[in-house]
Amino acid sequence: MMLLKYWTKNKQLSFISFDDELWGVLPQRTLHFLFPFQSETEISPAQETELKLELEKRAWKLITDYLAKSEHSEYQCHIYLQNKHFHPTIVHKCLKLLKMKGYLSDRRFAEIYIQSMLERGKSKNAIRFKLKEHKISDDIFNELWENLQDPILRKELLEEQIANLLVRYRHEEPQKAKQKVFTSLYRKGFCMDEISDAWRDVRKP
Repeated sequence: MMLLKYWTKNKQLSFISFDDELWGVLPQRTLHFLFPFQSETEISPAQETELKLELEKRAWKLITDYLAKSEHSEYQCHIYLQNKHFHPTIVHKCLKLLKMKGYLSDRRFAEIYIQSMLERGKSKNAIRFKLKEHKISDDIFNELWENLQDPILRKELLEEQIANLLVRYRHEEPQKAKQKVFTSLYRKGFCMDEISDAWRDVRKP
């Protein structure tokens, strides 16, 4: 036998624990239907299995709804389910099934993310750093970077950023304005060589 405990999270949901180990959250109506009178009781292995299946179904519904709204990384999905208080066993099962069904792919997420960041004129280093926050490997990043980045478009976007910064610093003394432009772009992750190349083209008479 196992000790089941559940307690209210809000008016609709309850936390579930088995032998004082938290496993997740279920709608109160599900629990009240199965255990209408107790919030702490001994349950059989069959009842434990039934409740864990209910928790897995709820976790699956939540994570598929989450992915239906937009592409996410495996790390984001892990954190999402973790924040919903699901046990690591349930989190692992959900992530494994998502990948098996093709609903979840770090490579696909990284491709979409890189394209979006490139269109916004972000630097290679800035994009790499952001993907590291999502636990995306350098192997995935390097492969996609070579296939997705367009050097000509990249330079044009960098030149556009320089032009915008020059407008912002137009009241500065020329050397001071140049220093601020270079500093701003360097902080965004652009290397000095590419900043210098774009600067020369923008400043051509």
